[in-house]
Amino acid sequence: MSAFTPMQSFNPWDEGDYRVYGSAALTPDGNYWPAYQIDRVHGIPNPPQQAVPLYQVEEQSFATEDLAKMMAVSLGVGRVRAQDRLGC
Repeated sequence: MSAFTPMQSFNPWDEGDYRVYGSAALTPDGNYWPAYQIDRVHGIPNPPQQAVPLYQVEEQSFATEDLAKMMAVSLGVGRVRAQDRLGC
């Protein structure tokens, strides 16, 4: 994964004790990759705590920033539901 500067986050999505933030990163060809961050906001002392740092998904790019952000939220929610390598 290359370093990138995420664009403004899409509306965050709450899923149980977690909040998923969707973002997008510009690809070299002008499309957008989805990127997400997951924070745990309930059920722990001193919330929020980062459960998954900003993660860029380079498997499929999207023609618009908004589509990439929506996909990012969807991918992040799926990761929360699967309890896939969440840091807290």
